[in-house]
This record gives sequence, C-alpha cells and structure tokens, in this order.
Amino acid sequence: MKIWQRHILGKLVKTFFFFLMCLLAVYVVIDLSAHGVRFLSKSSFIDIILFYLNIFASLLDLFLTLTFLLATMRVLIDLTTHREIVALQMAGISKRRLLAPFFIFAACLSFICYLNTQWFAPDAQELTSEFKSAHKTKKSKVQQAKIFTVSLEDESELIYQRFDKNSRELFDVFWVKAPDDIWHMKSLKIDSLEGSYVNHLTRNDAKQFEKAESFSTRVFSELPWDDEVILHRFVPFESRSISTLFLQALSFPSEKRIIFSHLYYKLLVPLMPFLVLFAVAPYTMRYARSRPVFLITAYSIFGFIALKVTLDGMLILGENQVLPSYVAIWGPILFALAFSLPTFMRMR
Repeated sequence: MKIWQRHILGKLVKTFFFFLMCLLAVYVVIDLSAHGVRFLSKSSFIDIILFYLNIFASLLDLFLTLTFLLATMRVLIDLTTHREIVALQMAGISKRRLLAPFFIFAACLSFICYLNTQWFAPDAQELTSEFKSAHKTKKSKVQQAKIFTVSLEDESELIYQRFDKNSRELFDVFWVKAPDDIWHMKSLKIDSLEGSYVNHLTRNDAKQFEKAESFSTRVFSELPWDDEVILHRFVPFESRSISTLFLQALSFPSEKRIIFSHLYYKLLVPLMPFLVLFAVAPYTMRYARSRPVFLITAYSIFGFIALKVTLDGMLILGENQVLPSYVAIWGPILFALAFSLPTFMRMR
C-alpha cells in the first residue's frame, strides 16, 4: 500500500472509531436515562454491559453505516479543504482512484456485518428481548401466552399453544388450511391425528368467519403431518440468520415470500457503505471557494435516514405480499443508485 493510501486510510479509521464511540456513548446515555433505574435495581453492572453489547450487535448494520457516512464526509471534506486531493490529482491520481482506501474499508465493514448477521445478531436480538421483558414495568399480572407454529407440506400452517411430550398432544390448536378454511380444536394427538372438541370455521358471503360444523372428536387423516417435524417456538424472521432463511425458503413454500423478503433485506443492508460512497463522494470531493458543508452533511444524513425508513417500510410490504420480495427490497436501492451512480462515474 502506497504512502498516500496509508495516510487516507489512517485518517478514515481514526475518524470512524471516534464517531463510533461518540454514537455508542450517546445511545447508552439516552437509554440509561430512560431505563437506568429499572436496570440498576434488578441487574448487576456486568449484566447491563452485556445487554448493551447485545444491543450493539443487533444494531451493528445501522451503527457502522451511519458512522462510516459521518467519517467519510469528515475525511473527504478535510482533504478537499486542505488541497490534498488537488495535490494528488496533480500527481496523476484520479478521484475514483483516491477512493480506493474508502472502498477497502467499506468492504471490511460489509464483511463484518455479514458475519454479525449470520452468527451474532440472531442470538443478540433474542437476549435483548428477554432482558427488556424481565425489566418491564408490571402493569398487570396477565401473562402473554406463547405461540408455536409448524409449516406443513401442503403450504398450510398449524398453530398451537402448548405441546405435552408425555401424551404427545398439542393443545389449543388452529389448523389454517386456507385463508377461508380454519379448523380449531382443544387438543390434537399427533400419533393418531385425533382432535377433540373440534370446530370448523369458514368465511361467509359477508367476509366473516362462522362455525360451519362441530365434532366432539375427529380424525384428521387429511392433515399432512410429518413425524420428523420439529416442534419449535416461532422465531421472528428478523431474528434468523442468513443461512437459516435460505434453507427455510427452500423447505417451507408457504412462507417463501416472507422469508425471501427478510433474506434480501439481510443481504442488502451490509452493502450500504458502498452506496454511501457512491452518493457522498462526488459532492464532498468537489472543490469550490464556498461549499455548503452544513447542507451537504444535513442532506446526506437525511437521505440515509429516509432510505433506511423506506427499506423498513418496503420490508413490511414484502412480508404482507403487497409487492414481490425482490421489488420491495431491491427497488429503493436501484432507485437510489440511478441518482448517485451516474454522478460518481463522471468523476475524473
């Protein structure tokens, strides 16, 4: 690596970690000011540190991308103001070549985000949720029942509340055979597929569910049950790793569109540092006697927040099958690239 590359990369790394520590400190201070009393009264100092480490892991994509945005703008504006970019250009180095250290650092951040999404973030999100649940203010004694789910081969879904391993029975079971065809039973023996206190619910002409028939017991021979199926608690899609989502997309056709929405989202978000370079570099490296630095910074931060909010909203549309998964997730990014990439390619 050449001297000028080490110089730029060194400034970028130092600035990046400075902004990262500042963002983390601000987040921790604000969160502790709101929840610190409950946390400190019920947990040790070590538990609180572990909680914020899990928070950092679950929000790593957001922290790293925002920090990289601030650090990139700071370094490029500083290089332009002190005429260092002009001096390097006079030596025959183009602006796009000057961005090589930034792209190297962006690639490292993306790699870290992929590792985190695959190995650390799923467990961190679950541990964070458990910690918050344990420190909630008890407004009522009513406990929220857990829900379990099993996807079946015919793309239907079995939802239940409890599984008794000794009697091998599911309790409070809903078999969602189709959007207009639902079976409910008090219990279901998974060996004989015999349900007790069974109600058949169908949707009428008024688009309302009504009880079509009832049975004290009924054998569901048409239920495509697999004896090797794993009965598990429903894990939110955002708490699943990339490999898990990919394998489940191939195994559970009934949830394919929802899974692909989250899979595309998890594959896309770690690449955001590259989009930051395409969008910010042309304006921060432009030399002028008077540059609206404040406006460039404000527009960049606002654009990042707007894109992040848009992606989260499009993820919901993809989950609910309002739009195809690839359109919902990749559409906003392609739209942003259509505006930023041509300007970047014109740099010399």
